[in-house]
Amino acid sequence: MTWGEIMMEDIRYSEMLFLQAVLNKKLDLIHPSTIDSLNSFKISPEFFLGMVETLLEDMYLSFDHLPHQELVLRLRREHVTERPDEISEQDWIKPRAGIRNVLQGKNMYRLRITYRGMRRIEELRDLLKRDRILDDFGVLLSMRYFDRDLQDALGRSPDLSVSVIHADMDDFGQFNKNIGFDAGNEVMKAYLLAVRDAVGLLGDAYRVGGDETASIIVGQGHPRAHEIANGICDRVRSLRIEYKGQVLPSVTASVGVATSPPAPRSRDVHTMAEAAQRKAKVGKDRVVEG
Repeated sequence: MTWGEIMMEDIRYSEMLFLQAVLNKKLDLIHPSTIDSLNSFKISPEFFLGMVETLLEDMYLSFDHLPHQELVLRLRREHVTERPDEISEQDWIKPRAGIRNVLQGKNMYRLRITYRGMRRIEELRDLLKRDRILDDFGVLLSMRYFDRDLQDALGRSPDLSVSVIHADMDDFGQFNKNIGFDAGNEVMKAYLLAVRDAVGLLGDAYRVGGDETASIIVGQGHPRAHEIANGICDRVRSLRIEYKGQVLPSVTASVGVATSPPAPRSRDVHTMAEAAQRKAKVGKDRVVEG
């Protein structure tokens, strides 16, 4: 499924993906060939232009070039200044057309996410939670978005690494039975937060089901993905969870990680990460490479 099709399904999810792509420097640097070569992102040029225009007007994004940013402010009627030399009089009179001309122009420029844009990502996460785009605990993305996101990542340049990290807690079924369902929920949410925080802004984390999670890391290389996988183990091991005034027993996680290249440029990279995670279960509380 392309981003355009995702947009038709839920524009809020598409907006969140786009803001995250700029934040992660996947779509921030724009040059003359970018708009004509968006197939690697599965985005149509028209969708790209419309999304950028909207996010600029809402001040979730900004240009790194002051004259262009002043054009955005003029569109918003926030202040009036003398026309910068780099902006034509016609574009200054019709700032929306001027912004599109900048986006389609021949010069290189960079988009930056604003503080307001970062707040918007969190706001969208809260909104999407109500529609169950996030998992039941409202922490990780729902697994139903994993396949499309992995397919999009694998469809980009073959030189761009795609890593999958598969993790779950060790013996959580027995642990949950011993401490009770409600206390188990507290542990589960803490675990999911640990996975999300370990992945951070470098990728996206999804809840597969139960205590299994999968994460997609693009463009960071295998050593960095392995470091993130170790970070999941470290964060889970360090959890200190209290329930009704009592400190709950500690938990650990077993993690598998695989990266393409050298793994095949297909869903096999996820299969390899799953297989590595099962191997990690033999010793527990460790990372195994696929």
